[in-house]
Amino acid sequence: MPPRILPLLPSAGRPVVANGPPGPARAARPAQGIAPGPHRERQSRRRIGVMLRDLGNQTDAPGIIALNLLDHMLAADRTNEYVLFHGGDAFSGRYARLPNVESLVLRAAGKLVWDQVMVPWAARRERVDVLFHPKHSLPLVGRWKSLMHLRGSEYWVYPEYYERLDLVYQRLMLPLYCRKATHLIVESDYVKRDFEKFLGLRPETMTRIHLAPAPRFRPIGDAAALEAARRTYHLPGAFCLTVTRLRQGRKYYPGKNLVEAIEAFRRSKARARLKFVVVGAHTRDFVATSPLIADDVRRELVVLDRVPQEDLPAIYSQAAFFVFPSSYESFGLPLTEAMACGCPVIASQDGACPEIVGDAAVLIDPRNVWQLADAMDTLAGDAGLREHLRRRGLEVAAGFSWRRAADETLRVIDGLA
Repeated sequence: MPPRILPLLPSAGRPVVANGPPGPARAARPAQGIAPGPHRERQSRRRIGVMLRDLGNQTDAPGIIALNLLDHMLAADRTNEYVLFHGGDAFSGRYARLPNVESLVLRAAGKLVWDQVMVPWAARRERVDVLFHPKHSLPLVGRWKSLMHLRGSEYWVYPEYYERLDLVYQRLMLPLYCRKATHLIVESDYVKRDFEKFLGLRPETMTRIHLAPAPRFRPIGDAAALEAARRTYHLPGAFCLTVTRLRQGRKYYPGKNLVEAIEAFRRSKARARLKFVVVGAHTRDFVATSPLIADDVRRELVVLDRVPQEDLPAIYSQAAFFVFPSSYESFGLPLTEAMACGCPVIASQDGACPEIVGDAAVLIDPRNVWQLADAMDTLAGDAGLREHLRRRGLEVAAGFSWRRAADETLRVIDGLA
């Protein structure tokens, strides 16, 4: 059944949910491509509301994280009832065959109205027991238990990277959301320590749950799939790779250190045998016009701009190594994606990167261009080291699982008193 849509502002009467009332009993089917998890016994059935305002954006981390986590939560949990509050039509019919899931599209003029007006109204009408947002905001009114995914602490660590209005909003509102939440999920021990320091949060109010690469991220050995990626994206015969982002809102975001990575490549001896493939929204225009990038290296770059998630594994699988010199990461999802595809990694020594890669990467100071150039030279010239990092990376990546993350999230929800 197609989802039904609520108007801009609440009107009288109970909202109509997308899937309608439950029909005759039927076997629940797992979300697309997800094998069902173990049956979960609970002492009582709860009604869980999930805020999915940004689910439709599958080019940025919040949307990707929310979709993977929700897929696996709904595949594992056949006991609780779920009401999914969507911010738009995208994915609103994805779980229509699951009998314990209802979907509701909430229309609002802006995210603040959606968060603070539409969601609490709909949650009250739907009589939710627990409200979960896999991003960092919550309604400030309402008596239900609430769980929030608290993302990064970069607004405190690198405030200069953000537009002033965004910075003021986050620094003002995030502490309020944290106080409102019954419990918080963080994605690394590193960021948990940061929030203890910057917001004074008590350790027992936060549970660390690592993210994971999507199941599609695995070594691609199929020659036809690899050749299709080479043709589609005009990949060179030998290349190193970075996957990055350049903007935070409308502002250029320097924290991924793309300029430093390109300059390190320009100085490296690896440049003689490899090209440098750059993936990320807005990268093509930036590389073509930025005065920070030397003209003599531009012709040795292959800038792909935005690449769909489903095409990335075939690119990771062909790269000689992956370069990720970020100044700050609360987790570093591309690191797990590269390792899961068997791609050797050069990673930043800052943020959560060391926690995520362990001993499966060459760690560098992201601000030291010569150190990064040396690491590129070392990996380009040492096939034995590349093979060691490839194997170790696969082992480390296997320790990250969306099924495990979903199960740990469900245990947190179970424990909300």
